[in-house]
Amino acid sequence: MKIRITGRHLKITDDIRAYLQKRADKIEARFGPMLEIHVVITAEKHRFETEMSVTANRASFHAESQTHELFAALDGVTDKILSQIRRYKERVKDRRHQLPHRDVVAHLNPPETEALQETEPSTDIPDTAETPRIIEAPEKFAAKPMTVAEAANELHTGGDSLLLFLNAETRQVNLLYQTEGGAYGWVVPLFT
Repeated sequence: MKIRITGRHLKITDDIRAYLQKRADKIEARFGPMLEIHVVITAEKHRFETEMSVTANRASFHAESQTHELFAALDGVTDKILSQIRRYKERVKDRRHQLPHRDVVAHLNPPETEALQETEPSTDIPDTAETPRIIEAPEKFAAKPMTVAEAANELHTGGDSLLLFLNAETRQVNLLYQTEGGAYGWVVPLFT
């Protein structure tokens, strides 16, 4: 990890370098390997302004802090960077638990060759009058995530009676349908 320190109206001493090295080690312990940390320390009259930019492989963070004491300003900017790293890691963790909408679209949109297949009853089920004949009907599935209002507009303009769509707010597949009276019904799956 490369640490660059720039001092404006301030001489960078060995104490400041050692303190920043400890802070950089703390940041690296929380996030992992860093490419570069750039710190700019500006001294103006009775206050110190610090800026820190941290660059990693897939993310970068920036923070600023101002106080009347140099080491307190360095602590403040480090705490802000650590807070940004914590929020970043939470967002990444949350994204990993959601199924990407491309996978949902690919799963719900079979290839064109399978679009109109007639399903034969299983040989395990006796052929009686009660066994229904299942025919898969091609319905439109919206490929991009959309809100319920956008889905209703799509259903209205498309002239279809059903629309499966990926809800942009919940990231779940929803069903919107038009009733005989012209109203729209909205089905949200409940997983128990």
